[in-house]
Amino acid sequence: MKIECADVFYRYDVPGDGWALRDISFSLEQGEKVAVIGHAGSGKTTLIQLLDALILPEKGDIRYDGQSLLALSKTKKLFSIRRRIGVLFQFPEQQFFHETAYEELTFALRNFFDLSAEEIERRARDAAERFQLDVDMLAQISPFHLSSGEKRKLALASAIISSPEVLIFDEPTAGMDASGRKELIRIISGLQDVTMVLVTHNLEDFLGIVDRCIVLSEGRMAADIGRGRLVDRLGDLEAMGVVPPLVLSVQDWLAKAGIRTGETLFDMKQLVGHLKSGG
Repeated sequence: MKIECADVFYRYDVPGDGWALRDISFSLEQGEKVAVIGHAGSGKTTLIQLLDALILPEKGDIRYDGQSLLALSKTKKLFSIRRRIGVLFQFPEQQFFHETAYEELTFALRNFFDLSAEEIERRARDAAERFQLDVDMLAQISPFHLSSGEKRKLALASAIISSPEVLIFDEPTAGMDASGRKELIRIISGLQDVTMVLVTHNLEDFLGIVDRCIVLSEGRMAADIGRGRLVDRLGDLEAMGVVPPLVLSVQDWLAKAGIRTGETLFDMKQLVGHLKSGG
């Protein structure tokens, strides 16, 4: 699914508040992996709520394969977009509302698709196995009684069980330890054909995945930078309130000292290995 934001503005209904987002324009092609970065309050969460059709632009429009979000809302057909998009929020428990974890896992299948109970169970078992979850246990337990790691796995499994064309992640590695981050990144990296929008404060986690970075600042789109050009824009990122990834900063320091690695490397372990081998 191609997504196009065209001159999008949005503000919350709070007296005295200005625009949360203003004049946002960009497009996403099917299969692209895009990081959305920016300082706290820059508009990142508002943007992903717009992309998921949870809220509507006050000005401008968003088009999905050419279909207008505002037109779909007027004809009460937003479900036709939402069924094609999966979302993983920063705090999984905030998106849980069913009594059992199994009901959470199968929500999209039961509400957006006309499937038999047998087919839903088959897909649920496949998804649970992929994330090393016990589907029989999920049927007996509240999602709120799962461990933090299990909650994150359940939320991600719920997001991808319906094979969405687009996945939106809001700080997916926030609060996770190193092993949990590594496992989540491994799973996300395996979703090759899915369009991804990754909101993150820790860009370094996803440098190996993303194609480009959209930078928001004060509700505006400050930059749209291809991954290969990030190392040349570190000063700009800092000026926009973004902490540059350490692996890129190290290569920038090395370059200024006359030590060049050739192509830009996006993984610290790979960079260290490259330097140990003499380049």
